[in-house]
Amino acid sequence: MLLSRRQILLAAPLATLACTRKETPPPPPKPAWPRTTTHAGVEMIELFPRDADERSPLVVLVHGLGDRPQHWVEGLKAFPAQAHLVLPRAFTPHGGGFSWFRFEDGMTDEQFGAAVGEAEAKLWPALLEVAAGRRMVVTGFSQGGILSYAMASRHPDVVLRAVPVSGACPGPLLPKNKSKAAPVVALHGTTDTVLEIKWDRETIAAFKAEGNDAELKEYEGVGHTITPEMRADWHDALVTGVRTMKEAPVTPK
Repeated sequence: MLLSRRQILLAAPLATLACTRKETPPPPPKPAWPRTTTHAGVEMIELFPRDADERSPLVVLVHGLGDRPQHWVEGLKAFPAQAHLVLPRAFTPHGGGFSWFRFEDGMTDEQFGAAVGEAEAKLWPALLEVAAGRRMVVTGFSQGGILSYAMASRHPDVVLRAVPVSGACPGPLLPKNKSKAAPVVALHGTTDTVLEIKWDRETIAAFKAEGNDAELKEYEGVGHTITPEMRADWHDALVTGVRTMKEAPVTPK
């Protein structure tokens, strides 16, 4: 049977729609992890808890002196948020692990600041590469805490929150002249003899003096370590950062 002109005209838009409709692409496969990658010359381990992927909020975790990122993997498998966790490895072999920067007795604050600043400048391009435009939460223990402070001070438009543990910031890297820094929540034991809490107290005071949001949580009788109570508070602070990041996931232009 021949179609009428009216039937042909009515059918034409439907045929055009059927030809132009695009199928929704399938979501990318969930990445297998832990995986080891290299970005800008820096080796790192990447974790994707709770079905996270490369678009999820980014959390950078920086190990301390003589440590290596492999030692952190097991404790982060049950991280309580969907996040892309990145654990960079330091540059210089030290004992059974690695060191980010040198620290020697008798170093001036200027020399120490230069050593930390050089390490941060070497690490930062690798983090920007893996971030691919996302903002990030940075955290770390000891040397990693020191680097977290440096990144909070130097890159407040990219770092959404810093959570230094048992760290402090060298004087030359502190924010100055009312310069903006990323918000900081720091954790430190009161009986730490490796990096005394007084240096962290002075760091927080200096951040606040420049008008920045900075808080120090102190743990009575705790040395240079992370207790279960500190670990719970540490993860809570990171999860808060992840939630905030979901509201501002892209680096400002």
